[in-house]
Amino acid sequence: MGTTGELRTWLKKRLVMRTADVVRVWGSILRGRRPFLSIEITKQCPLRCPGCYAYEPEHLGDAGSLRQLADLQGKALITGVLEVVERLRPLHVSIVGGEPLVRYRELDVLLPRLAARGVEVQLVTSAVRPIPVAWKELHNLHLAVSVDGLQPEHDRRRAPATYDRILNHIAGHRVRVHCTITSQLLQRPGYLSEFADFWSKREEVQKIWFSIYTPQEGNRARNA
Repeated sequence: MGTTGELRTWLKKRLVMRTADVVRVWGSILRGRRPFLSIEITKQCPLRCPGCYAYEPEHLGDAGSLRQLADLQGKALITGVLEVVERLRPLHVSIVGGEPLVRYRELDVLLPRLAARGVEVQLVTSAVRPIPVAWKELHNLHLAVSVDGLQPEHDRRRAPATYDRILNHIAGHRVRVHCTITSQLLQRPGYLSEFADFWSKREEVQKIWFSIYTPQEGNRARNA
């Protein structure tokens, strides 16, 4: 960005684009499209993290326990997700689990089809397994990687999704690191600054998000 004038022109264009995006999105919502949709595509997960709400009795409300539900797989999962998207017409879909990468074969089919429909997709993963290289070409896909603190704390909570695996599996991708602030991360002054410093130096990382852990009623998980 050379001159002050060039900077003003660039900022003005960015402002116009953002205003246009807001108008477009609101217009779509007023025509009946839902802004956000979260889909749990699987209950399977190789991790057993303290504080995970997935198998809590209240998680699914009247639908019962997650353990009682059967996972869709293969063509049935692909068809089911696309049917929900076609019916509800969301602007943004968040794909969660369980661990979504357990269903990476189905996602190989689903993600390009969602891109063709103009749907923004956020995929939330622990990066416990490799992220397919082809997904780098999907400009509508936003990868959010869950990291629970610096390596010693994270590896205790999230093995086998260790730091070594994460760093290996996100190589070449663009990701957003998400850290949930729990009591163990507040025991040492400057801990969160150290975390942000480590991940901000990684070329794969676009953004770093912090959120606050909110336990379910009656939950007394250790290290939460």
